[in-house]
Amino acid sequence: MKNETFASLNRKKRLSPLQYELLRKALHILSLIIPAGMLWLGKSPAVLILGTAAAFAVGLDILRSRFNLVNKWILFVFGSLMRPREKKPPGGKIVLNGATNALISAFLLILVFSVEVAALSFALFMVGDGAAAVVGQLLGKRYWGRTGKTVEGSLAFLAAAMVVVVLMPGVKIWIGAAASVLACLLEALPGPFNDNLRVPLATAGVMFLLMQI
Repeated sequence: MKNETFASLNRKKRLSPLQYELLRKALHILSLIIPAGMLWLGKSPAVLILGTAAAFAVGLDILRSRFNLVNKWILFVFGSLMRPREKKPPGGKIVLNGATNALISAFLLILVFSVEVAALSFALFMVGDGAAAVVGQLLGKRYWGRTGKTVEGSLAFLAAAMVVVVLMPGVKIWIGAAASVLACLLEALPGPFNDNLRVPLATAGVMFLLMQI
């Protein structure tokens, strides 16, 4: 049997909201290779690799916003994993998709912060955000105002983030716990920029400040 893209599968059978989130958040779990790579390779190689990857991703999004052929290819391969707001037709404003924002975030984290802080802030957000999305879809009943985020999802985020804090080395647990609470709140509340960018960076900033105490 020939391999099928997520997009082609989606055309054959429309994904439910839960299936859609599961596919997107599966990528979050796969992205844990990024913090693992930070810890394994060290700062300088990680800066080079993530900087290159982020630049390539930004370049693709720019090309997608200008050329219909590139846009069609991106939508064919990754369309079912993209938010509607990420599928702007060529000729308009450049829109960076969630994966691009995640790569930019990872690059800025490893560029600015220590390897331990960068890896933990990225990992706890990716795991927490995935847990929040799935639990919110399955069990969410109480909403944070009109944000579309649920209390149950936020609790799942916090629990999953704390597991990451306990398992990953290099940062004191109380600092990781405080950063997890902040990340949970930021993920639930609306704010500027993409969550994949602003939450890990804010989390890393708080970790850095608390480590100075």
